[in-house]
Amino acid sequence: MPRKKPGELKSGGAAPAPKAAAPAPAPAPAAAPIAAPVIQQAPLVAQPVGEFHPADSNGDGHVSSAEEKMYLEFKRRELEDADAMRDAQRKMAWFSLAGMLLYPFAVVLAVLLNLDQAATVLGSMASVYFVSVAAIVAAFFGAQAVGKSSSSKKR
Repeated sequence: MPRKKPGELKSGGAAPAPKAAAPAPAPAPAAAPIAAPVIQQAPLVAQPVGEFHPADSNGDGHVSSAEEKMYLEFKRRELEDADAMRDAQRKMAWFSLAGMLLYPFAVVLAVLLNLDQAATVLGSMASVYFVSVAAIVAAFFGAQAVGKSSSSKKR
């Protein structure tokens, strides 16, 4: 006779029927790949230790929303000012070029109107005028060329 288990000894009865084995859990269905969460890059990049971001106006190492707004407004105004400056320089260069083209006509007009003194003065000023206007135009185009070459090196 087989040996009885301690639980069977107390009840004195027959051994309980063995429990049916629990069915093995079904394998989990293949999960669809989980999309990586979209992480938006912070607009302001953390600086190495010991350096502060330009937007950190109080130097505490943390850029608050007020500091960020102030920094972005400053940058927006800086861009607007640079754009206005380029527009003014462009207009100045075009007016200078127009003046260079119209100057000889002013001399011819003075001669046609028998304004000999005016024609003489305009003729004597021509050398200085053309050099000055050429310098203005050259400075404009030189600044444009330097600006384009420095911006292409940054990329």
